[in-house]
Amino acid sequence: MKKLIKILILNLLLITGVYASGGIGGGGIANIPQGQDREKYHLGKAVYNQDITLEKQTNIKQIDQEERLEYLQGSLPNTEKRRVNLPDFAGKLTEEQLQALEYFIQVRFNVKLPEKKKE
Repeated sequence: MKKLIKILILNLLLITGVYASGGIGGGGIANIPQGQDREKYHLGKAVYNQDITLEKQTNIKQIDQEERLEYLQGSLPNTEKRRVNLPDFAGKLTEEQLQALEYFIQVRFNVKLPEKKKE
């Protein structure tokens, strides 16, 4: 009888352990895009994490970049707002880098940015 109880308890622990070994799903970040968007995403990520050196650009409008970067800064979660200061990048980004940064923030933080007006 004691052997039977030990076997039942052991089985119960094993079965419970198997079902409890999984993680809780949900949350997390959005899926990383594939194809051409993947390159754009990773360029934006590199700019955001300051993995690439940014040099002063001469042929851009710094005020326009600053406005766009301030809008992006305001759309970040509070924890990220304390970690990174996007307006500091104003005047240092090419148009491609700025668009990639906007794309990265849209995907990573699930932010909807206003549509750009086509001229």
